[in-house]
Amino acid sequence: MPPLQKMKQKANIEILGIRHHGPGSARSLLRRLEDFAPDMLLIEGPADAEHLIGWTVRTGMQPPVALLVYHPKQLQQAAFFPFAEFSPEWQAILYSLRKGIPARFMDLPMSHQFGRQETAAPAAAREDPFAEIAALAGYADPERWWEAMVELSAAQPEADSSAPFHAVLELMEALRDSKEAPESEETEIREAWMRQTLRAAKKEGFQKIAVVCGAWHAPALRLPDSTSATADAARLKGLKKIKTEATWIPWSFERLSSGSGYRAGVVSPAWYQILWDNFQQNTAAPHTEWLARAARLLRQEGLDASAAQVIESVRLSGALAALRGTLLPGIHELREAAVAVLGQGGERFLELLDRQLTIGDRFGAVPDNLPTAPLKSDFEQLARTLRLPRNTFPETLQLDLRKDAHLQKSRLLHRLRLLHIPWGDPLPTEEGKHGAFHEGWRLQWQPEFEIRLIEAGAQGNTVEEAAGNLLRQQIHRAEGLAELARLLDALLKSDLPTQLPELVAKLQSAAALAADALLLANALLPMVETWRYGSARNLDMAALGVLIEEMIPRVCIRLPDACLRVEEEVAADILQTMLAVNRAIGLLHQANYNDYWAQALQTVCELADTAPLLSGFAFRLRFDKKILPLQAAADALQFHLSTGQSPRYGARWLDGFLQGSSLLLLCQPELWRLLDDWTGALPEADFEETLPLLRRAFSRFTGPEREKILAQAKFKNTPEERPATPEWDAARAQPVEALLEMLLSS
Repeated sequence: MPPLQKMKQKANIEILGIRHHGPGSARSLLRRLEDFAPDMLLIEGPADAEHLIGWTVRTGMQPPVALLVYHPKQLQQAAFFPFAEFSPEWQAILYSLRKGIPARFMDLPMSHQFGRQETAAPAAAREDPFAEIAALAGYADPERWWEAMVELSAAQPEADSSAPFHAVLELMEALRDSKEAPESEETEIREAWMRQTLRAAKKEGFQKIAVVCGAWHAPALRLPDSTSATADAARLKGLKKIKTEATWIPWSFERLSSGSGYRAGVVSPAWYQILWDNFQQNTAAPHTEWLARAARLLRQEGLDASAAQVIESVRLSGALAALRGTLLPGIHELREAAVAVLGQGGERFLELLDRQLTIGDRFGAVPDNLPTAPLKSDFEQLARTLRLPRNTFPETLQLDLRKDAHLQKSRLLHRLRLLHIPWGDPLPTEEGKHGAFHEGWRLQWQPEFEIRLIEAGAQGNTVEEAAGNLLRQQIHRAEGLAELARLLDALLKSDLPTQLPELVAKLQSAAALAADALLLANALLPMVETWRYGSARNLDMAALGVLIEEMIPRVCIRLPDACLRVEEEVAADILQTMLAVNRAIGLLHQANYNDYWAQALQTVCELADTAPLLSGFAFRLRFDKKILPLQAAADALQFHLSTGQSPRYGARWLDGFLQGSSLLLLCQPELWRLLDDWTGALPEADFEETLPLLRRAFSRFTGPEREKILAQAKFKNTPEERPATPEWDAARAQPVEALLEMLLSS
């Protein structure tokens, strides 16, 4: 029929209000569309993303996905519109493309919404309109009420496919009429735009228009209504418009869930996917599928879950659904049945079931040929090549940087961190993997990183170029030695050597001007580790080596003065600095550096006003390095614990001396006897004052070490009482000592 002839007939408009993503809502919607047979579909969605509708059927499009609409010049203005396979809007789009009928997004364009955000006050959060109705029906949670009344009831075919939508429309009319507070300005503007879009479709001559919208808006879209076209046009006049761009991006079930904070989210996306798959297959056993998967998941974790338990769980979930008056068990009945039968009353595995079968770890995909920014295309190519999984649940990745593929993964993750995309967080080094070639990561992808990839595109067309440009900007702004050392570490691990000369030059200048000995000392270990790490990255670190060579004598000369007359808390911080310097010099394996450090430790020990904690720690380091013989260590211990010193001073000195391993006391009986005699000779008042300090010193030892010390305390350990030990063979022990020294200092 020609359009002019169509316009002579009155258009038939069907308002199909929905609450949120849901398989029952989607199934009911498809039934109604099949019966109504529209010639035009209007779907709630931003009008400036309408050109992307056709991409939904392209090869490679795999929900969950989201429409991303953003302001290219102000990327913090961005909006996401997620879709799952079971989203009613997604199914409506697919229906229109299958039937060859036009589909349009009818909501206010984000170009206008972003414009309003710059001037309008933030809109107050609206209460869930279904909460009151759910409470009247006996449900504390409106999600449970909606699932029972709509999502699960779709398993039973309706004689009248329009009945659910008529019921929702009447309910929304009643709720809007009883609403005391006025509607928000944002909602009124959006609904005015929707009505104008609907009027335009009627004017074009479409006769059967189906409107798919949020349930709350349904009553406001019935035409004719109390709001005229003139009034709507007046309300929309003068809206500020901002240029926007839009694309499809992958989304995830985790981000689709209401737990993520998404206001139109659902509690259980993974369960809804199972429900949708069963609807598609025209089966009525989604709860059986869910419980069978739960049992399989538990068996994979090494837990018992028999077929008999699955059968009993299915029966129990069905009984719970019958008691609560629902056609099928919902997620709450399934969880309760799983706990009662599979978990035998324990909830220890609920977190696992929720992660896999309630929320789910599904991550969507978009077509490779989807137009996008160059940097994002480069990232996608790298991620595919390196096979890095983009999951929204955390997982651990261990890398061995001697393998080229692992090294490339490390470079990408470090470069992304420079671009403020923390896809991976570095993990502490695993036990037994303290070399420069091992890295651990905790990976967790967030869909918000998509907008950060677009934002990073302003820095360059590839990840490497953008990270390098951003690093260069940070180097220009950085002033402090500590910050420059951090940037050096980031530069090395990101493998961006073009910025190395400039950064090292700035480090040399900052180190030369640094007057604070502790600041200089704290920067030393990161720089030494960076220099040592360079061998794994195949970078030329000669310039950094020269800088380290200049810094070590300055640190060793200045550090002793920083240990004088400091408070206890400050002394504890300086002790950590001394420990870091000690490790840095140990990593370098150079005799002249060891000499500088030995002289510095001797100075710390000899200065009269050195904090006792630091003096004791310096003595301990000298003893460990065999600079101080056993008799000299015993003399120092006897002097600092003598009656000429206050018990509090002696306890603090001892705290420093005992830092590290308890082997000092377990393997050196003379030192143990001195400590035992000093403790036993303390007057009661002094002992009570000293006890907390001693307890703190011994608390650093491991449990087995403390047990051995306790056993030794019970045994007086005098020379007469000690069992005879074999004579020490120094010649045989020498090769072993050399090997152990090399291993412990590496």
